[in-house]
Amino acid sequence: MERRSISQDYYILAVNDDGHMPVMRAKDCNAGLVIAGLLDLLGAGVITMEKKKKITVEGELPQDFAYLEPLYTYLQKKPRFVEKVMSDYIVTMSSRMKDLTVSIGEALDSQHKAEKDKGGLFGSVTLFIPDKTYKNNLINSFKAEVLQQGEISLADAALVSLLKETGNLNQYFSKYERDDLKTRLKDLKKEPQNKQISDMINYVDTVIAASMTALMVSTHS
Repeated sequence: MERRSISQDYYILAVNDDGHMPVMRAKDCNAGLVIAGLLDLLGAGVITMEKKKKITVEGELPQDFAYLEPLYTYLQKKPRFVEKVMSDYIVTMSSRMKDLTVSIGEALDSQHKAEKDKGGLFGSVTLFIPDKTYKNNLINSFKAEVLQQGEISLADAALVSLLKETGNLNQYFSKYERDDLKTRLKDLKKEPQNKQISDMINYVDTVIAASMTALMVSTHS
């Protein structure tokens, strides 16, 4: 099937059937969506990230990623470290996370991959409910791609890592499949020709760690 971007695929797989991020892991899952957006921008050559985790905008936003405009505009103002990005999106009470989520959701709605709806106590929350058929097809396609022998794409390697680190992998993969996938990714990282995959997984791990640091600091402050 035709796959979407990392951020769009992640959104479909992270939200529940009502269009909500899991309540007990909402911050982690929202952090994952921001990271997915960063990965899309990184892969498109729009941003770079230094070893010290400073993110800098290097290029224009491609039309294919127009739904990441809220994140791009924020990053474009000045270089920021990952911890600051995650703090501004996840920790502080601002509209940034909502704007990004709605922009990604609107794009999925326009492609008939999700349906826009209203929720919350007074119906004031904008939700995007994944199309069930599309979500099931995505799950099957994604699992087939990452569990088969042979090459794995950069996007799928990143998506696996994101789902794992945000607690969203177990609902789609059995313990046997998760163990097999863990071994496969470990083996792929060892092979010189898969340096890009190794770098992408390491990038996810680095940003996730920075995100958790920002969340922990906010919890104890």
